[in-house]
Amino acid sequence: MNQNIQRLIDKALSETPLSKDDVVTLLSVPDYSEEAFAMRSAAAHGMRSRTNNAAAIFGQIGFEMHPCSANCQFCSFAADYTCLSGVKLTDEEIVAATRNFTGRGDLYGLYLMMMADYRIDEFLEKVALVKANVTGPTKIISNVGDSSVEDFRRMKEAGVDAVYHCWRLGEGEVTPFSAEERKQTMRNAKEAGLDIMDAVEPIGPEHTNEELAEHILFSIELGSIQSGCMKRTPVPGTPFADRGTITDFRLSHIVAVQALANIAARNIPILGIHEYTPMGYISGANMITAETGVNPRDTAEETSQSRGLDIPTCREFMRQCGFTKLMLGDDTLIDL
Repeated sequence: MNQNIQRLIDKALSETPLSKDDVVTLLSVPDYSEEAFAMRSAAAHGMRSRTNNAAAIFGQIGFEMHPCSANCQFCSFAADYTCLSGVKLTDEEIVAATRNFTGRGDLYGLYLMMMADYRIDEFLEKVALVKANVTGPTKIISNVGDSSVEDFRRMKEAGVDAVYHCWRLGEGEVTPFSAEERKQTMRNAKEAGLDIMDAVEPIGPEHTNEELAEHILFSIELGSIQSGCMKRTPVPGTPFADRGTITDFRLSHIVAVQALANIAARNIPILGIHEYTPMGYISGANMITAETGVNPRDTAEETSQSRGLDIPTCREFMRQCGFTKLMLGDDTLIDL
């Protein structure tokens, strides 16, 4: 066992913040090495012991899709690459999805997703519809395009609790947005009094350990209450369809490093992993997401009939991964 790696693992478990060099060093260890397996074990133990071995289930409703002029090169919605002509859920479908996701009372948070060029008034109408039909202490989370402080304040007044937004890998190169634009939107949400949720994504084989470390540490610096790792999905028709993906095994290594880095955070966040895989949950991840409607990683108009999971499947999957509790949106725990 490399003693420097053991020192960094011990440093993380003692809740001492890791530096960028520390994170890069941990990411650089071969995925299959003794050190990497020790990191996965320590990350899982550290996260589970500090969260009472609890998992979190989220849901996402994709309200609408139209060919998007943003043309992010990895996205199934991009106007130049999409095979979808347009989808929009009816109010009745939104009500049914909300009741289905929250009716069992075991959902931590519900993401409400619209397009990058969303319309704030229409979004707030959908928020009101969801709020009128949600059950239990589920957090309501917006997942929309770049927004102003004013619009985020309107969301908070309407009952939104948190914002999912990312400074994505490759920003400004494979997307039309600058890194600073995306970061500023996250700061805007925080200024408006909303919690921040994000992820290190979409991870491809070309991304360096230095890039990954910067994104992991930015999330910690911002105080995100939910983060995670997502590998890039090779969506057919996009420029990345044949550019390769990282393995689930590599993804589990990255989430282990992210978990170790987050153990020192004041509020240890919920950590997700896409795509969900058992090895991710024995490496520090502790959340899973059910999805309905459109999905930017999917070419189906209804992702629940394709990539998307339902709540019972999520619950059983997390039970099989050894979790014994579920976290709810008001921070209470129930038996899994």
